[in-house]
Amino acid sequence: MTSAITADAAVEGGEVAAGVGHGSTDPLEREIFRYTAASITEELEGNITRTAYSPLIQESQDYCVSLVSADYRPFMQSEASIPIFVSDMGEVVRDAVAVIGVDTLSPGDVFVTNYGSGQHLNNVVLGAPLFHGDRLTAYIAIRAHWADVGGLVPGGQTMAARSIFQEGTRYRGLRLMRAGEIVPEVLATLQANTYQREALTGDMMAQLGACVLGARRWTERVVARWSADETTALIAAQLAASEAFARRAIRDLPDGVYSDERRWQFDFGGVAVDMAFRLEIRIEGDRMICDLSGMPPQTTLPINCGAIGGAMAAVRLAFRYLIGGDAPTDGGFFAPLEVIVPPGTIVSAGEEAPMGFWNMTMPLLIDMFVAAIGNTHPERVPASHFGSIGGLMISGRRESGERWLMVEGLIGGLGAECDADGYGPVKCLMLGNMKGIPLEMAEARYPLRYRSISLDRESGGVGKYRGGPGAAKVIELLAPCSVDTYPEPAVPAKGLAGGGAGKLSSVRVRRPGSDEWLPLAGSSAQIGPLPAGTLIRQISGGGGGWGRPDSDSGQEKVA
Repeated sequence: MTSAITADAAVEGGEVAAGVGHGSTDPLEREIFRYTAASITEELEGNITRTAYSPLIQESQDYCVSLVSADYRPFMQSEASIPIFVSDMGEVVRDAVAVIGVDTLSPGDVFVTNYGSGQHLNNVVLGAPLFHGDRLTAYIAIRAHWADVGGLVPGGQTMAARSIFQEGTRYRGLRLMRAGEIVPEVLATLQANTYQREALTGDMMAQLGACVLGARRWTERVVARWSADETTALIAAQLAASEAFARRAIRDLPDGVYSDERRWQFDFGGVAVDMAFRLEIRIEGDRMICDLSGMPPQTTLPINCGAIGGAMAAVRLAFRYLIGGDAPTDGGFFAPLEVIVPPGTIVSAGEEAPMGFWNMTMPLLIDMFVAAIGNTHPERVPASHFGSIGGLMISGRRESGERWLMVEGLIGGLGAECDADGYGPVKCLMLGNMKGIPLEMAEARYPLRYRSISLDRESGGVGKYRGGPGAAKVIELLAPCSVDTYPEPAVPAKGLAGGGAGKLSSVRVRRPGSDEWLPLAGSSAQIGPLPAGTLIRQISGGGGGWGRPDSDSGQEKVA
């Protein structure tokens, strides 16, 4: 049986398409409301960055801040939000509120959930209802990557996991704060189910403080200016305008059927993986349908993701990249997009499937969506990018016995375009403008030393325009550490219009007293502890090239 996930499932009968509230709201008021809402999310973004404990949130900004309507449609998010986090926030809030009961919510409540989205359990949402008097008019929802929520190993991500229950603790609609007071037994339970109590508490309090501040700013900036009915109409008008923008953009694309196919072949902790992926897009006037029926079945390996936070989130993000423009990334923008995905695939797995490395498939789906258009109209899109999270997870214990964990992500090359070389090195497309942890901070917090960071200009695929470059980092362990890393599928970034593929990413290790760099192969659990003096070299891939190289370009010809 096939299910269709639509971007606006909460609205029946085409209310947004009909523009409910659009004609009855003043254009100037609509813009004032839009920027008022943006001022709230931007302030909260800065507050979280300033107050969070973990470098992953404080520096890398691995979080998102969003506002969601009373009928669960996102209508605003902060500029620095992780792109893949944004589009499913309405459904996450909907599930939590269904558990709690919307009629039991009151001002000053904050709930916590990491259930139902289909991402790894570290991605935890704190949400709060926003009121006009006694009437609930919206929610604030903040998702952040918590360093640890329990599981088989610190951080929860391990190749050994064969069930979601081995990857950490699930929270579903727990009320962390009631009427402005923290619920102590809930807080104690969260703190009891982590290897890193201090980090969890510090990051959670940053989110909690932002929820409280957001509710205050909603009262000061929105409630003080607009009534509940006016606010509801203004939200509906913005969503209608965003939908109209997206429909116009789709109409500018040629009708037809577009497709792309990829294959994964790699070793995952001693298990051979061979998976075929197919994606199909149909454009019909001002509608776009993305069919993921050709995805491989879910697996016992922890590389699955769920339909909402996986399939839908990746396709929506790719659609956002394709359409571009300055319309808000909200529920209305995605209304013309339909995602078809049968249950039980690797991107629509059941709720008990292991999902620790859920984000491995997200860059692949984004590239496939873009390439599906590019295979027919290469002038409209870039070639594929290096497409890897490349998480390198290094952990250990301090002299006090406290556990620590650092995550080092990859920065690689983007694909070349019809008129420009690819850019890089940067984070992969699912992470957008996510920053890295400053070397000085990492070295001050953890027993590590960065020996070198170098640009690999030859890693991008050849072509008329070359793919973006990757980079190589060499990290020295100053104390015994355990190391885990994302597996790297043997799928280099595809070129477009005859361009060459980029080089692959990889991780190599050189032990003390050895001159040989060996692959850091996956195992059934974390590798280690590796001794002090071990060197780890993390190499990122380059982007695909665009077009066949010119004869006078000095680049090698593509076969």
